[in-house]
Amino acid sequence: MNPKKLDDLRRDRKAAADTMQTAADAIGTLEAAGKGAQDAEHIAAVTAFEAAEAAFNQADAAVKRAEATERARAAAAVGDTAPGLGAESRPAMPTNPAEKGVALGFMVHALAAARGDRDKAASYLEREGHSGISAALSGATEAAGGVTVPRALAGELIELLRARVVVRQAGARTFPMPAGQIRHAKQTAAATASYAAENAAITASEPTFDKVDQSFKKLTGLVPIGNSLLRHSGLAMAQMVRDDLVKVMALREDLAFIRGDGTSNTPKGIRNWLLAGNWVAALNSGIAANATAAETALRRVVSRVEDANVALVNPGWIMRAGAKNFLASLKDANGNPLFPSIGANGQLLGAPIYTTSQIANNLGTAG
Repeated sequence: MNPKKLDDLRRDRKAAADTMQTAADAIGTLEAAGKGAQDAEHIAAVTAFEAAEAAFNQADAAVKRAEATERARAAAAVGDTAPGLGAESRPAMPTNPAEKGVALGFMVHALAAARGDRDKAASYLEREGHSGISAALSGATEAAGGVTVPRALAGELIELLRARVVVRQAGARTFPMPAGQIRHAKQTAAATASYAAENAAITASEPTFDKVDQSFKKLTGLVPIGNSLLRHSGLAMAQMVRDDLVKVMALREDLAFIRGDGTSNTPKGIRNWLLAGNWVAALNSGIAANATAAETALRRVVSRVEDANVALVNPGWIMRAGAKNFLASLKDANGNPLFPSIGANGQLLGAPIYTTSQIANNLGTAG
């Protein structure tokens, strides 16, 4: 017979605990009715409780053995890596992709039920049979006003955000910032090349560089959970909490990554990194006049990028859904779609379109 998986063992332990509770309630009912310790019913109830307790102890020991084995296997998987370079542990991936990140939902629910008390929330998860999530929460750090999501669960949340935030979808690169800040080098002037007569001195030149310092920004989320929902702890509840949290955080990330001004602890967005000379504002007043004006404006934008010798390795368009649908509705002189690729494969001039409601529709020529 195949050995049970850890989740199955946890469910067995939860069932044994429920049986213990039922037996204890039966004893209490009998004693309230005046049944003494020598009464046959009382003896049977005590025997049932002791059997349930033994089953729970056995199941609890099995869970702890399985958890200890998992920890040992994880430690052994690091191998002979040099000190300080140990392989980073990765959270287990759910078999069903739809269940990715539900551990975060269970954790948020438990914290809400415990009114923010981390220890009580961990105990609640343990009683419900989620000892793995309880262990993760026990290792989390408390900050003013909340609990920091453990690293493994944060990784799952970021994976979910990657599919919802258009800037992440478009291929924005992410990199670690362990010290809370990072410095990039930028080239401010290039070297030069020129033709010269044979044996003539070569004109010296060298590129010049400057620095761009960046510091981390912390995104927080608040999910209201009603009292009726707190009375349930099933998978559907965890998925709802997870989805709500991902939704609000994705919308806020979109707004910051696209239009953030870099003040008040927010990131600096794409619009505010854009140099003034690259902002095509003069065409905005006539862009909706006709199909020709719209196409001219779009091709002007592409030309600006190509003329700056920027490699279009992973290009993309970010716009409101209304702007995409407007462009899809444009027709040429013969009544054919001006940009048929929008309807065919969601691309415009060879680059994919990403839509978001976080770009306002009343920005005007100043953007």
